[in-house]
Amino acid sequence: MKAYDKLWAVAEDNYGIITSARAAELGVSRQNMVAMERRGDLTRLSQGVYQVKHHVPGGNNVYAVGVAMAGDTAYLRGASVIAMLGLAPTNPGLLYVGAEKRIRRQLPRGFRLKDRTPCETTEYEGCEGIRCQRLVDALKTARDEGAIEADRIADAAEKAREKGLLTDEECAEFTC
Repeated sequence: MKAYDKLWAVAEDNYGIITSARAAELGVSRQNMVAMERRGDLTRLSQGVYQVKHHVPGGNNVYAVGVAMAGDTAYLRGASVIAMLGLAPTNPGLLYVGAEKRIRRQLPRGFRLKDRTPCETTEYEGCEGIRCQRLVDALKTARDEGAIEADRIADAAEKAREKGLLTDEECAEFTC
């Protein structure tokens, strides 16, 4: 099996994303990754994070890429969790990401990073492979940071309750 095929086999289930660490586990050398990038088979997204050329971006691609770019302990948080789940409109130019470790790499403009902040994470149905802050915590974070207005938080909580993502008690925390 060719090196690109090995990478594609893993990346196709991960929003087209492959890390250099995962490639090394597959037996693909760093030099081979650089050669594939030069040929256009891979696109470098950030340090150690690549996307395969045959990937067709989907609706959650921006969230998966953002989390991957921030590192292996990264997770989606706050307003970005709410947006990904389609619960409220948010600023599309901002991506809210948290990480358990310190992030030293340079991230693109629009990232709102909180590093060294461990939290309980989960993955939501339809968004597999994207670590997220739990929804109830994401709603609190978005409200506390002023990323989403209180009335929109209440509407988002109600939508989440209707979808079965929040319990009645959790939803009650956000209703006016």
